[in-house]
Parts: sequence; structure tokens; C-alpha cells
Amino acid sequence: MTAPEPIPVERLLVERRLAPLKLEVVAGAKGLGKSCITNPRIQKPDLALAGYLEAVKPGRLQILGESEYNFLATFSEQEASLRLERLMGLDIPCVVSTKGTRPPETVLAAADAASVPLLVSPVQTSEVIETISDFLEDVLAPRVQLHGVLVDVFSLGTLIVGDPGIGKSECALELVYRGHRLVADDTVVIRRVHHRGLQGSPHSLLENYLELRGVGIIDVRKHFGMTATSPSVSVSLVIQLTKLTPEARRMEQKWREQMMERPSAWTSTQEILGIEIPKYTMVVAPGRDLAIMVETAVRKCLLAQRGIEDERGFLESVNLIAEGGNDDS
Repeated sequence: MTAPEPIPVERLLVERRLAPLKLEVVAGAKGLGKSCITNPRIQKPDLALAGYLEAVKPGRLQILGESEYNFLATFSEQEASLRLERLMGLDIPCVVSTKGTRPPETVLAAADAASVPLLVSPVQTSEVIETISDFLEDVLAPRVQLHGVLVDVFSLGTLIVGDPGIGKSECALELVYRGHRLVADDTVVIRRVHHRGLQGSPHSLLENYLELRGVGIIDVRKHFGMTATSPSVSVSLVIQLTKLTPEARRMEQKWREQMMERPSAWTSTQEILGIEIPKYTMVVAPGRDLAIMVETAVRKCLLAQRGIEDERGFLESVNLIAEGGNDDS
């Protein structure tokens, strides 16, 4: 797992996703390139304004909204300014004031002195929090790079892994022919986003490319059109490709026995960034159509998400036969 890079505050001003907030720097401009946001969760400094300064977490962006200003209005103007000046003196990367509220000049001077960027947005507090949180959660999410191929199959992110040369890219190409979408080949970047689970995307320099042994590199978007690729997808299934070996045969037999005792829609799971993902292991052998098998596995996974599991129905039929309840016997 690789740690994400801290975000300089000045990036908030040029990020296209934050443009609707119309952020304006009103103080602390010297800190724009130095102060960095390291925590994706933003904070409303209610407790700090009440005097409990220890509640402020370093590295978190602070929001001054209507409730904070209403609270400060219960004090004299001098006392309110003093409490905001104390906030500026803490180890915080920046402050965003919403609804176009501009803090008093003494507070702006304190932000300048501490080089804490103070930004103002004319947008409502809830919208500012939602927009900035989405951006920070995405950019500061824990991430890992895995070797494999990621394909959007029936809108289910399917990560295909296995030894080099086993046929991952060829399987992905066949899936593209069937109308599914390539997300990443060779290097898959997976991020754990707070409210969206695992998000998979290609390396920024390898987007749309697929490597085929014996053919070379192809740009899938140019060969098959813009609908043949996707920039990202939620990773929900892992397909492990393996060669037909005695060990693979023993593993298949173990899964059959396990299924009879504890029926499950998938044979195992794989942990990625702390999240368990359903996993199927498929043996690669002559005559097996991997693309059809992958499609079938995805269908099983989608049905299981709706509470429909083939294995349970099969076992119920087997038990009925064993109890002599089968009229066809």
C-alpha cells in the first residue's frame, strides 16, 4: 500500500472539481504553497471556538459556517475575534468560510501572521462540505497497485489476476468483444474510498492500453470506440486464473466438499485494503472459454447480492432426494 501525497492548499484553487465553490483567498496567501492537507476529513471547529483547542486535529481543513458564526455572535465582537485568532494560531492547513462571510480584519491579520490560508466561498455550508469532502476522500484515499486486468462486466468491476502469460489480457479482449469495458491492463490502481468502497482505475500513463502477446500494444479506445473503455469502476469481484496442476485439482475437490457443508455463491475471498472481495479461481485449460466463465461468475455474484444463491437450491434438491422425496426416482 502506498501513502497518498499531502495536498497543498493552493491546489484547491485550481482543481476543476472545486470550481463551483468559487473559492477566494482573503488572507494567509503566503501559506498557499506551504500548508498541506493530510487528512481527508474536514472539521468544524465548534469545540475549539468554545475554548477546547485540543479538539482541533492537525492536517484537517477547517470550515467556518453559519453555526460557528452564530455561536461567535453570542460573544462581544472583541471576544469573538480573539477566539478566531486562537484558531488561526493552531497547526491547521487552512480555513474555509462559507456563505460569503468574511471574518473581521483582526482575524485576517492573524491568518496572515500565521500564514494560514483563509478562503471564502459564497456557497452554502453543506454544499461546501460535500464537495470538498468528495475531492479529499478521492485524492487522499489509501491505495495499492496490483498486477492484473480490470474489466467492467455488467457494471461489476472484475479484477482478473494470475501468473504472467496465463491469458489475462486475452480474456479481457474477448470480454471487450462481448461489449464489456476495459478499465486497466497490467497495472491496476485501487483506492479505498470512504463511501464508495474500492475504486479501480488504470495508471495515468497506461489508460486505454492493452498488451497482447504476439500482437503487441493496442489502444482499445481507438480500436473499439469510446464505449469500450472506462476510466474507473468499483472493484467487486476477483478472478484468479491458474494452470491445471495436481494442486489445483486438490483445491477444486476441497471447494466441492466445503460447498456441501457451507454453501456459498463464491469459493473464497481476497482482502484488498482491508475489504473482503468475493473470489473465484478458474483453471486455464485448452477448450475452456474464459470469457464465458467470467461472465457466468459475474452473473452469480450479482444474483448473490440479491439473495439468490444457486448452491443453496442445489443442496436443497440433493437433501430432498436423500430423504426420498423425489418423485422421479
